[in-house]
Amino acid sequence: MIAGEFATAMKWISEVRRLKGPRYIAIADAVTRAIDDGELLNGARLPTHRALADELEIDVTTVTRAYSEIQRRGLAEARVGQGTFVLARLPDSPASQPSMPHNTPFIDLSHNFPAGAPPLANLRELASEVTRDMDYGALLGRQSDIGIVSHRAAGGAYLETLGIKAGSDDIVVCAGAQHGIAMAISALTEPGESILMEATTFYGARAAARMLGRNVVSVAMDDDGLRPDALEEAVRMSAARVLYCTPNLHNPTTTIMSSARRKAIARICERHKIAVIEDDVYGFLLSPRREPLSARLRSQAIYITSFSKSCGPGMRIGYMRVPEQWRRAVGAALRATILMAAPIEAEIAARLVRSGLIVQLEKAQRARNAERQRIVEQAFRGLDYSSKPNAFHVWLHMPAEWQSEVFAAEAKLRGVGVSPAAFFNLDPKAAPDAVRVCLSAAETNGVLQKAAKILADLIVSGNPWSANSGIV
Repeated sequence: MIAGEFATAMKWISEVRRLKGPRYIAIADAVTRAIDDGELLNGARLPTHRALADELEIDVTTVTRAYSEIQRRGLAEARVGQGTFVLARLPDSPASQPSMPHNTPFIDLSHNFPAGAPPLANLRELASEVTRDMDYGALLGRQSDIGIVSHRAAGGAYLETLGIKAGSDDIVVCAGAQHGIAMAISALTEPGESILMEATTFYGARAAARMLGRNVVSVAMDDDGLRPDALEEAVRMSAARVLYCTPNLHNPTTTIMSSARRKAIARICERHKIAVIEDDVYGFLLSPRREPLSARLRSQAIYITSFSKSCGPGMRIGYMRVPEQWRRAVGAALRATILMAAPIEAEIAARLVRSGLIVQLEKAQRARNAERQRIVEQAFRGLDYSSKPNAFHVWLHMPAEWQSEVFAAEAKLRGVGVSPAAFFNLDPKAAPDAVRVCLSAAETNGVLQKAAKILADLIVSGNPWSANSGIV
């Protein structure tokens, strides 16, 4: 029988009785609607064949046929000795505006950027200083696709602080790292071609590749980042000759690739002539700095960073170091997308670099991140998670009874947003059971402390959708 506490959670069973037509189709349609409506969550266990047959007063073979139809639709999987489990259709990134009941407070820790203004007490004065004597008329009247020379020179100077040697001719000014990633993929590949990515990767890069009609090839990782043997195998088995990766503070695992591993990956890329797209938006958080992979592969790597993590997501300026052979293609991609990065924003970014204020902003962000990591360290004591001292997020591993999508859904019901592993894994079915928790997105330390406690308590309390929680 189906336990009473699950009667409302499984309204789809009542829906079966109302639907006309063959019973196995009615069951399949009711389950499909329940998944689409969010009533049935990814990883939820469906009733046993016998329990559902008794509840609906039908033959067990009808339920078996219904579950086969649900599996054929790709919405469930049968696990030997365990039962039949939902494979819900998942979005490929966190929602921009979480849908919550009216007047329900929501703490969104699903987005990996600073909330509000940069953490400087004298921000207003600094902003006035940066924009003093700015010639708005001249900037509004300029059109230069890859960026005004002075802006590209500032970009080159900034990249020097991150371990990349670049002059103004090497730099393309873009509208943030996401824009840069999309342009790099467009410039280095053709529709229908493949691109190599870490098996667990930034969903924005995956989305850009798919939007552009590129195939994505998964490369296995370990605790040191990309595995050299897996990269060799992926290159051998596919026609892909472009690699996207994040060696510094990998999103979402927080892994920092070791120097020895970077050398091994660089050697493979050199030997097979693999072009590299290096996403280093978190590189400024490391102290001391780590040598970028692109520094070892100057002629075959596009390096990308931006100010969205140090200044805030509203600062849509990034810098790309582009080898000469790809500059024309990147310029064409820029003109085809936004024509050029906004000159006024690019001028502000350049002044932040020239004045040294960007250094202050980065230092303040590192300090705030470290403070918030300490808060989570206290709240998550005894839990299994991965983190680094200055990182924006932690990678919270689930105990055996939890699935990451179910945990994220339950956390949302309790007013906290997190990102499940399936958002990041190139094969959602093989995703580790973990969630990304973005610490910097909470408005205050107190809000973060509250949210972290909610998440910790939820893990400890156990999964209400587990096999022991309602279906017998």
